[in-house]
Amino acid sequence: MSATDETPALEQEIQPPRVPTEPAAMASESKKRPRLDLSEAQKRKRGGMFGLLLGTLNKAKIEDKERNASEAVRYSVPQKKRQLIDQRLQNKLKKETDSVRRAEEARKDKLTSNRKEEDLQLKDSIYKLRRTRLPLLANFLLTSDIIPPSSSDEDPAPLPLALSTVPRGHPPPLYYLPALLTPAQESYIKRRKAQVLEAVDKEYTTFLEERSVGITEILDLRKAVAEQEARKKTEQMEVEKASEEEDKEKHNDGETKQSKSADVEMDVDDQDSATLGTAESKEAEEELEKKEEPTPIPADGDDAVEY
Repeated sequence: MSATDETPALEQEIQPPRVPTEPAAMASESKKRPRLDLSEAQKRKRGGMFGLLLGTLNKAKIEDKERNASEAVRYSVPQKKRQLIDQRLQNKLKKETDSVRRAEEARKDKLTSNRKEEDLQLKDSIYKLRRTRLPLLANFLLTSDIIPPSSSDEDPAPLPLALSTVPRGHPPPLYYLPALLTPAQESYIKRRKAQVLEAVDKEYTTFLEERSVGITEILDLRKAVAEQEARKKTEQMEVEKASEEEDKEKHNDGETKQSKSADVEMDVDDQDSATLGTAESKEAEEELEKKEEPTPIPADGDDAVEY
C-alpha cells in the first residue's frame, strides 16, 4: 500500500462527527410524546370504570363501618357489665377500708377512754387520801421541825411548805406529840394545821375541775365507740341482706333457665310428635290409595297361548 492511499484513511478517521442536518434526523430528536385524543365513548368507558372502582371502595368502607358498629354493640354489653363489676368492687373495697379505719379509731378511742378512766380513779383515790391524811398529820410535830422557844403569835416560827413531803435524812424524821405543849409548839401546830387544810381544799377543788373535764372526754370517746359499733352492726346487716338478695336472684335465674329449657324440650317433643303423626297419616293414606286402586283385568290376547 502506498503513502497516498494511507493519507485518505487517516483523514477519514480524524474528521469530527457530523451534525445531522436532514429533516428526518432533526424530527427524530425533537419528537415529543403525542397526546391521546380520546373519543367520547372511550372517555365514558374510562369514567365508568373509575366510578365502579370508587363504588367498590366505598362499599368496602361502609361494610367495615357496619362491622365495627356491630362489634361495638356486641362488646358494649359485656364491657358495661365489667365496668359495673369494677365499680362495685371499688365501692366494696372503699367501704372495707373505711370500716377498718373506723374500727381502728374506735379501738384506739376505747383504749384511751379506759386509760383516762383508770388515771382519774387513781388520782381520785390519791387526793382523797391526802385530804384526810395530811390534816391529821398536821396535829403532830416532826423531829425535823425548828421551833425557837421564844416564838409567839407576834413572831411565829417559819412553817415548811404545806403539801411538802417529809424531808429525808439519816436518821429519818419522826412524828411525835408531847404530853405538855409549850405555847410556841401550840401556835406552830395551830398555824400549820390551818395552812394544810387550806392547801388540801384548794388541791382537791382543782382536781375536781380536772376530773369533770376528763369525764366529759371519756363520755365523748365512749359515745364515738358506741356509734361505730352500731354502724358496724348496720353494715353487717346490709351485707347479709345483699347476700340474701343475690342468692334469691341466682335461685330465680336458675329456675327461669330450668323452665325455659323444659319449655324448649316440650316444644321439641311436640314438634317430633307432630312430624311423626303427619308421617303416619301419610303412610295410612298411601296404603288406602293402594287398596282402592282397581286391579287390571287381563285382556283376551293375554290368555291366548302361542304355539
